[in-house]
Amino acid sequence: MDITVKESREPEKIARLFDQHRGIPFTYLTNIPLVKMLSQLESFKIFVAEVDGEIVGCIHSLNYIYDCGYIGGLLVHKDFRKKGIGSRLLDAALNSLDARFVYLFVEEKNTAAVRLVEKRGFKRIYKRCRYIISTPLDRVSGSLRITSDTDWTTLKGCIGFKERNGVVNFGHYPVKMTEKAFEELKACNKILRWGSVIAVIESSYGFTIGDHLYAFNDYIVRNLQGIDTSRSIVEVNPFYTEPNLSDLVNMVNHLASLGEVHVKTYDGDPVASRLPLAGRIGALTMEYEKQGF
Repeated sequence: MDITVKESREPEKIARLFDQHRGIPFTYLTNIPLVKMLSQLESFKIFVAEVDGEIVGCIHSLNYIYDCGYIGGLLVHKDFRKKGIGSRLLDAALNSLDARFVYLFVEEKNTAAVRLVEKRGFKRIYKRCRYIISTPLDRVSGSLRITSDTDWTTLKGCIGFKERNGVVNFGHYPVKMTEKAFEELKACNKILRWGSVIAVIESSYGFTIGDHLYAFNDYIVRNLQGIDTSRSIVEVNPFYTEPNLSDLVNMVNHLASLGEVHVKTYDGDPVASRLPLAGRIGALTMEYEKQGF
C-alpha cells in the first residue's frame, strides 16, 4: 500500500473525512468549522495522507506567538489505522513548525492518541479547566488595587506555575511563559497583579458556530474574514503567591467591566476551584520542546 503524506489547501476534503466518522469516539466535529476558518491564515498548514488518491488521514499545524506552535485535528480513517499513518502525519506537522515549543490537546481517555504523541516526545503538562464569569461575583471588601508591579522571579515562585510548567492558555492556544515572553507581555500591560494573584491577561473575541464557542485573540482574528467580534472575552490565567480567594474574586470583578471573563487554569487549582461556579474540565495539554533552539 502506497501512502503519500503531503500539504493540502482543501479544507472541504478534511470536512468530509471528519463527517464520515461522525459518531465514532474521539472524532471532534468542531474541527470542521475550525479548519475552514483558519485555512485563511498563512501560518496555518493542513497535511493529509492519501492512498490511491483518497484522503485517509489529516492533521493541521499553526505557527503561533512567543516561539510556540500548535498541532491539532489528527484523524486517521478507521479502515487505515495501525499502519503508521498517524505517526507520519504528526512528523509532518512537527517539521512544519518554526517554534521551540509545540502544543496539542488530547483527551486523557484517548489512550491510543496519548501513546502516539508521548512516543514522539510530547509530555503531559496539565488538564485544562475553565470558569466563565459573565456577571460580577459577590464583592469582597479590601483596599487593594490592580497593578503591573511584579517580576519574573515572583511569578516563577507562584502556586500553579510549576503545576502548569509555565504554560498558559493565551487566546485559546497554549504559550510558554519564558522570561522573554513575560517581559514582552508586561510591556503590553498583560501581566497584572491584585494582592496575591498574578495573572496573564489576554483580550479575545468569542463567537459561536453550532453549539461550540470559539475564542481567539487579535493575532488570529485580524486575519480572518466575516468574523463577528462583538463578544468580548477577557482571559485570565491566574497564579498565586498565596491561596487567597478574595484577591482572585476582586481581580475578575475588576476585569468584568471589559468583557466576559474566562478564568483559564488547571484541574486542581486550589484557588479557582473555590469560585462559586462550575468549572469545565478539558483535555490534557501536551508539550514538545524542539532541540537546537
